Amino acid sequence: MEPTENKPESRMPGLIGLGLLVAVALGFGLGQWLKPTGSESERLPIPSAPSSIFQLPSKLVVYQEGPAIPQLWLDTFASGVGSLKVDLRTLVRNADGTWPSDGDVYLLKARSFPELGKSVPWADLTGKVPLDGVNPVYRGQAFDPRGLQSRPWRISPWFFMKRVAVGTNPKVAMSPVLRWASEPGAIFPADTDLMAAIWIKSQGRSVNLGGESARTIAKQQVEASLAGKLATEEECWSGLKDGRVNFSYLPSWRLILDPQAGGGLIRWSALLTGTLVDFEVMAIPESSSKKEMASRFCEFLLAPSQQAALLGATGFFPVHSKPGMEWAGSTFLMPAGIWFDRSEFILWPYPRPVPATPPPAVVTETNGVAPYIGGGAEKADSEMRKAENSPTQ
Repeated sequence: MEPTENKPESRMPGLIGLGLLVAVALGFGLGQWLKPTGSESERLPIPSAPSSIFQLPSKLVVYQEGPAIPQLWLDTFASGVGSLKVDLRTLVRNADGTWPSDGDVYLLKARSFPELGKSVPWADLTGKVPLDGVNPVYRGQAFDPRGLQSRPWRISPWFFMKRVAVGTNPKVAMSPVLRWASEPGAIFPADTDLMAAIWIKSQGRSVNLGGESARTIAKQQVEASLAGKLATEEECWSGLKDGRVNFSYLPSWRLILDPQAGGGLIRWSALLTGTLVDFEVMAIPESSSKKEMASRFCEFLLAPSQQAALLGATGFFPVHSKPGMEWAGSTFLMPAGIWFDRSEFILWPYPRPVPATPPPAVVTETNGVAPYIGGGAEKADSEMRKAENSPTQ
């Protein structure tokens, strides 16, 4: 028998291996011959995948306290050259009682501005977000007397609303205030600051003057008199629409956005001393890394086109107006008279006294709010006690 290694088939693997070695040698030699003559530093670096390819796109974080901005507006802003998409979030306290501090823009009620500013320092908007076309009534209020850190952007007055049906008394009991609770089917928003403010307002006194003691007494009276008649604002409105509630105190934007709910069945009334006006402002945190983009967004909301569309889109009235013509252009019937001139913005917590400064170039006393200077608390307490002991109560 012949040895296995002498068979022709046994020599094939050796020949294949030899061929592979020759191919590798030729490839190496060819690579050296074609090698660039330039130095290593002159050669282009090998491109690498950027780390950001695995990160989510940056967004402009906007916290809003009131009803939401229409999505169409947000998409319009985001479609601008170089603009960011808007991450719109509801402004509510965190579980531990703190306010969210990671926003780039805050759209909030004027009465929330000082409180939130304790934990979220505001940036100076001078020269960054203009006030062109804004009614002087809404500038330089007591919470931001120089108008440095806030810009007004929409307002909504509050009214007493009553469901008027067959067999229902269309008159609204406005005075004395304790009769509010005696109205059939009366229910009110569980916002004791708001109700305490209108309680003071109904007595012909300034809401934002008088000190903390006046506010405390008013809140105590409201909580005692309206016990069992407080619910969320949404519940008050829903009940007014379906007939479960006959009388409440609600902002105008609800009826404007839902006009069929009125249908001649819901009427509103204002106190002779005026009413309260929810005054919403915009502010940018000092800590935001997107201040330029945030300023652009604030300018966008203050632009004439957005301001003109506010009433139909959100039910709120624009701040672009002239003194005495706040409702000009509105097709929605507002209460007649000078109630707005006698109205006030609720700015609790009370503003601290500020150094006297020269008044702005254009001023008006309409809805003007002066900071508390002192000496009013005792007078307010005395007047409150008189009201408590009045026979009409």
